[in-house]
Amino acid sequence: MFGNPKLGTTAMVKAPLLSIDVPPKALVWEDDQGNVWLSYNSADYLYKTIYPRHGLEGPPSTEPFAKALDEMSDYATK
Repeated sequence: MFGNPKLGTTAMVKAPLLSIDVPPKALVWEDDQGNVWLSYNSADYLYKTIYPRHGLEGPPSTEPFAKALDEMSDYATK
């Protein structure tokens, strides 16, 4: 689990059921061929699908969060 408590908490106060989907989670898993994968929802999916599902608007740009996800996943998979 990861995220930004300042942003996530404010959103969860506005829409408590958002807590089902936030904070974001990552899953590390192994497929049948022995390949290991890191999976997580994209910033676009979070802000354009999950937030609206709970009656919230996402930020005008998903780029900062997308960049953070890329950096975290790159760090985790080195």
